[in-house]
Amino acid sequence: MLWALFPDGVQIAAGDPRGGKPTGYADEEIHVANAVPSRRSEFFAGRACARKAMQDLGFRPTAIGVSPDRSPIWPRGLTGTISHCKTVCLAAVARQTDDILSIGLDIEPDSPLHENMWDTICTSNERKWLARLPSSQRARQALRMFTAKESAYKAQYPLTQEFFEFEDLEIEFDGHDFFAVLQRNVPGLAKGTEFRGRQVIYNGHVVSAVCVDSDQFKKGAVL
Repeated sequence: MLWALFPDGVQIAAGDPRGGKPTGYADEEIHVANAVPSRRSEFFAGRACARKAMQDLGFRPTAIGVSPDRSPIWPRGLTGTISHCKTVCLAAVARQTDDILSIGLDIEPDSPLHENMWDTICTSNERKWLARLPSSQRARQALRMFTAKESAYKAQYPLTQEFFEFEDLEIEFDGHDFFAVLQRNVPGLAKGTEFRGRQVIYNGHVVSAVCVDSDQFKKGAVL
């Protein structure tokens, strides 16, 4: 299932965040020195998954630092993404090419998203779409929207350095595929730019992924 999320050339590794152990890389461990145990375990498990994916690409293991905005610092020539919840950790890594400029990944337990979150997560058009669904489907579809937006945000951030609100993206589903449509201009990209992604169910979790290539980025570029 996970291999269907990204194009060829992206390596994915999975782990259990409850078993994450110190990495031995001082540049990493300093960032969670004062964190609670669960946060430390998730951080270390994510780095371990990322290094496994890097090795599968043919790169030697190395420290994956943390930038001031808390995003991972990938070795030159690589792009990657890490996501975790309480029981599953995923990392995806690829050589940065015209076909794979940046990638984003998000994982969430496949459970209904409480209705009091919908106004925060969803645009007015998305709420209208949810209202047309059978009531039994709405909360899980809202969760699908949430994780789709998270993956699109992670994919665009290394390229634009722009923080998004949830209403800055609007999701359109097409089966297991989705489009995250930009609702405002951001540095380098125009309103209406579409990020195409995929979703799968993995071990009781919804996993969303977005890959941005150079053609897609140029198509959305603000002239």
